[in-house]
Amino acid sequence: MSKYIQTGEELLDHLKEQIEFMKASAASYDSGFEGEAKRLAIAIRILVHDTSQSISLLAQLDKRHVLFYDSASVYDPRNMLPSNCLTMMKISKAGSEYVAPLDNLSPSRNKDKKVGFDRWWNRDLMYKDSAANTFTRKDLVLTVANKEGGAHIDPKLDQAYAKLSRFNSLGWKYIVNSKEKPLPSPVPSSIRQIALEVSKTLSDEFPDLCKEVFNAAG
Repeated sequence: MSKYIQTGEELLDHLKEQIEFMKASAASYDSGFEGEAKRLAIAIRILVHDTSQSISLLAQLDKRHVLFYDSASVYDPRNMLPSNCLTMMKISKAGSEYVAPLDNLSPSRNKDKKVGFDRWWNRDLMYKDSAANTFTRKDLVLTVANKEGGAHIDPKLDQAYAKLSRFNSLGWKYIVNSKEKPLPSPVPSSIRQIALEVSKTLSDEFPDLCKEVFNAAG
């Protein structure tokens, strides 16, 4: 049976929906519901990830060749300590956690920097843990989307990812009431930061559509 081919206008309607989904999930995440990182991961996957059986929405719109915002610090392979290039540590009396800096970046990070998609998605390293396991944006987004409850829950996880997300393989700790505690997972805040990068990229490529979404009430 022949297939119906969606029009460019229909694809733009899908894009608007995905941007609206990201806007709503980002607002919910920023209000304290960390689980929204899973829905952000789904939207990012739909927008940018190609497989042998599916084509990303940006590829269908001929926008996968564009430059993507890169808010991460530059990974230094000479650094023997664990590396965190994407999130920041927030320290308070109640404890410490990883947070998405959004556009509130340290002086060493450039909020206006852009790079090619393959580098942004596949090659630049966001984390290196104490066992020298490394993680890209693709590693984090697809694991959350495909295995951690975005679209599916897998009973088995990659050991390196499990150690990063559950067992503090970055090794950083904080002290509360004279007790040493590990920092929680950096993964949800990483997804939130990646979602910001995607949203800013889309705002450059589809300014009128994004203006309509982000200026809407709610």
